[in-house]
Amino acid sequence: MRIGILALVIAGPAAAQAPDLILTNANILTVDARTPRAEAVAVRGGVIVAVGKADAVGKLAGAGTKVVDLGGRTMVPGFYDNHIHLSGPLQPWRYSSMIEAVPEWLVGVTTIPALVAAIKAQVAKTPKGEWIVGEVSREEWPNTALPSKADFDAVAPDNPVSIARGPHTLLVNSAALVAAKVTKDTHPKGGEIVRDARGEPTGKVLEAARRVIWDAMPPEKLRGVSSPEQKMADWRTQLRQLVSLGVTTANVAGLRGDDFKTLDFIYGVVGDELPRLRTQLRVYPGYDRHDDPEEGVRVSIKEIEAIDRNKVFSHPKLKMGAVKMSIDGGMSAPIFWSTKEYENRPGFTGEQRIPDSAFYRTAKRAHELGWQLGIHVMGDAAVVMTVNEFGRILAELPRADHRNYLHHVAVKPPQATIDKMADLGLAVASQPGFLLSLGSYADEALEPARELTQEPAGSLVKRGIRVSFGSDAGPYGPIAAIYAAVTRRTWNGTVKGLAEEGVSAADALRMHTAESAWMTFDEKTLGSIEVGKAADFAVLSADLLGIDPERIQDIKVERTFIAGKQVYDRTTEVAAR
Repeated sequence: MRIGILALVIAGPAAAQAPDLILTNANILTVDARTPRAEAVAVRGGVIVAVGKADAVGKLAGAGTKVVDLGGRTMVPGFYDNHIHLSGPLQPWRYSSMIEAVPEWLVGVTTIPALVAAIKAQVAKTPKGEWIVGEVSREEWPNTALPSKADFDAVAPDNPVSIARGPHTLLVNSAALVAAKVTKDTHPKGGEIVRDARGEPTGKVLEAARRVIWDAMPPEKLRGVSSPEQKMADWRTQLRQLVSLGVTTANVAGLRGDDFKTLDFIYGVVGDELPRLRTQLRVYPGYDRHDDPEEGVRVSIKEIEAIDRNKVFSHPKLKMGAVKMSIDGGMSAPIFWSTKEYENRPGFTGEQRIPDSAFYRTAKRAHELGWQLGIHVMGDAAVVMTVNEFGRILAELPRADHRNYLHHVAVKPPQATIDKMADLGLAVASQPGFLLSLGSYADEALEPARELTQEPAGSLVKRGIRVSFGSDAGPYGPIAAIYAAVTRRTWNGTVKGLAEEGVSAADALRMHTAESAWMTFDEKTLGSIEVGKAADFAVLSADLLGIDPERIQDIKVERTFIAGKQVYDRTTEVAAR
């Protein structure tokens, strides 16, 4: 039926316009409920012009049409990652969304003895009193055992040391604490300087409290290698990694200042080889940047009001998206804001980085100006507060199709809050790969019953909440996210909450394609293989919907196409290594 209708259209004035490209002999999972599977697609001008049986689509070929036989491989819409990061100007490390680009001297360091040895070697090459700054990969260091300041002090008594472990934690020595003037009475809001039973800092500094350390660093150490030239090189590398994972569109969860100009410049030079991006404006009305949230609200609203989101980018692959704020901390510290005390820390419930009123006023002004909002809420207490404030805002300023969404929702909130999310039309940008990369931290903080329902996609979908998938800062990509969502396998191989929170492979594929596109108002052009949509595809080594779920993790991305152009070929990449 679809090919017949399409033939009638082509037979009109456009009859002479043969496709530029036909991809055929494929098992195509379209994520289109009307035509869920196909054998071939035709592309012209970067847009899909036909989908259907191989013989019918093949008849559309002209003299100049390139025909590619995919040899029975499975092809899906290009994956859309709902949450990535690019290194920002205030991070004292080079940080990649997919594979954390740690300094060369820390590559492969995954244990406390190895880290201490690496710092000792660095001290031998560093003048006394000079800061030593670096990062270890959160993903390659999955366990929760971290060094103390005493470990660092033993090899670096005279050099301040600050090692970032992922996006929420700094590990420092005594010299760094002295340089930052940290005492028993230093208690920054919105974060934590972790202390022992005597009240002495242990060397672990979390979330907004990291600002105390950063403020003590020389500017050149704080900004690390983030010169404009280095930043552009890093970002290009990171974005190319996305393409190799089959990701053709991604939502960058937080940029600011000159970052937008840098991105536009990069795309003006090498945009053809990179994925489409939607970017969020990151604002800080809470304690991450301000001692007084009142000042944070004023600054944040001023930043929001200063941007004309329709004029930020000139490149067609780039589009301004939602305003981003972070209500609580992360799972990897862990320091998410919880309704219940942590299992391993009596009396501790995490940290709230933005007070209720500061979030409400900033979010309301953004909403009033027509912005979409995408808010970081890792713990259930953060979800409860944010949903309640969204309820106030939408009651005061109703908007039918706002598509405001919550990043993460890693800890399942109360059912009443889930019901309210559904009633308000809030969506969730979930990262099921956290089961693999952060499960050990969830185990540390959550009692067993709550561990089972972490990453609660099943419950959210059952209530009618739209859920999309992404990676945040995991090095795995969509295949691993889908594997985790479908099997509910966690970091140590155990299965948790499959009956309660598992989703089907078909639903997981939709969440990593069509649902992410819907979240950013792109459903008319992205997210499925349909006539009229962008020719963005990922070719896989096996049938995502036909394979044993336990083997999903073994699937490889073999090719990636953006706008009908092949931008990644695994065969070529492997041969070049």
